[in-house]
Amino acid sequence: MSNPPEEVVKGRKILDDLKKGDWPNFVKEAQKTRYPVDLYGASLALKRDLFTTGGYVSVPGAPTGILMRVTSRPDIGESANIVRVLIPSGNFVTSEMLDKLCDLADKYGVGMVHAISTGEDIEIPGIPKEKIRDFIAELRQNGYECGSTGDAFRAATTCVGSALCEYSNLNTEEFRDKFYDMYNDFAKYPTFPHKVKVKVSGCPIDCGRATQKADIGIVGSWKGAPEVDEKLLKNLNNEEIDGIVNSCPTGAIKRNGSSISIKGEDCTQCMICVRKSKGAIMPGKEKQFLIYVGGKLRGKKGPLTGKLFARLNSPEEALDIINRIVEVYIEQAARKERIGDMLLRVGMKSFMDMMKEVPSSMNSKDLRTNVFYAVNEKDREEIPRKVSKAVGGD
Repeated sequence: MSNPPEEVVKGRKILDDLKKGDWPNFVKEAQKTRYPVDLYGASLALKRDLFTTGGYVSVPGAPTGILMRVTSRPDIGESANIVRVLIPSGNFVTSEMLDKLCDLADKYGVGMVHAISTGEDIEIPGIPKEKIRDFIAELRQNGYECGSTGDAFRAATTCVGSALCEYSNLNTEEFRDKFYDMYNDFAKYPTFPHKVKVKVSGCPIDCGRATQKADIGIVGSWKGAPEVDEKLLKNLNNEEIDGIVNSCPTGAIKRNGSSISIKGEDCTQCMICVRKSKGAIMPGKEKQFLIYVGGKLRGKKGPLTGKLFARLNSPEEALDIINRIVEVYIEQAARKERIGDMLLRVGMKSFMDMMKEVPSSMNSKDLRTNVFYAVNEKDREEIPRKVSKAVGGD
C-alpha cells in the first residue's frame, strides 16, 4: 500500500508497540501469514471493529459450516470466509489432523488456524468464496467435515468427561458420538427455526456449560448423598473438615467427631464439598442424568439459563428426549426464535404438555412471589369473617 490512509499509519504504530518484548506475540505471528494485519491495526486506531459478520454461506454439498467475514473497509483488507471444521469428542485432536488442517490453511486460507474455538471446532479463516468448494472437497478426502453454522445443530460441546476427570458421572465423549450418529442430518442441514446448541457435562460442576449456554443441556448426576471415604477423610485436619461442613449452602453436612454424614435430600450437588475434600467426598455411585432446556447467551429475550426438564436413568433416554424436543420446537417455534425464547412465550407447563410429560416442581426455576388464591362465592363471604375473628374483630 503506497499511500496508506491515516488510520493504517496510526494502526501500524500501535502494532509496533504490541510487538515489543521477547515473548510469543499475536501480531508477530500474524505478520508471518497473509492475515490482513493492516485492517486489524486500523481497527485499533479507530477503536471499532472493521470486520463484521456477514451471515452464513451455503455452497452445493455444504449447507452449513461456512461463515462470512465482511470488512467495511475493502480498501484496507479483503473480505473472506471462515470454515468451521468439526473435531473429535472431548477436543482430543490428533497431530495428524492438525498437520493436515495447517496444510489446507496454507493452501486455501491465510495460513492461520483458529484452534480451538469456544464452540469447540477448528476455524480456518480467510478462504475466498471461489476456493471454498475445493477446500471442502479436499477436507472430506482426508476424512474431516465442516459444520456448526445456520439454523441447525451447532457443534455439540462437551467437557473432558471420564477421559480425564474423576468427578464425571457420564462418558461425555461416547454420548457426543452417539448424538452425531443419530442426528447428523440435523447438524448438516438447516432444519430448525433457529440454531440449537447441545452441550454435555459429566458432573454438576458443568465445565461444558450445559446449564448456561445450551438450548439442550445434559449433565451427569447421581441420586442421594455423595460418597464419603472415611479413610481419606482421616487425612484431613480439623480445620479442613470444618471448612467442608461450613461451606455446604444447605447445611446438609454434619460432623460426627472425626467423620461426617451427608443428608442426601438436602444436597443440591453444588460440588463444593467434593472439590474441597481431596478425594474424601466423591459423586454418588447411583447415577442419574439431568436434561435442561432453554439456556442461551443471546437471543430476542437476552441471556437465559436452562430449566431442568427431566431426571433420567440412562444417557439413551436423553438421546430420545432430544428428538422429541426438536420435534416440538420445529412445530411450535416462530422463525428465528430460540428454544428459551419459545419457553418464555408459551410457558413451561404448556411446553411439558406439548412434550406429553407431567409437569412437576423440578421444572420451576424459582418460587413464585405473586401467589394467587382462587375462591368461590361461598368462600368470598366466609373468609373475611374468619380473618376478622382470628385478629380479634367482631
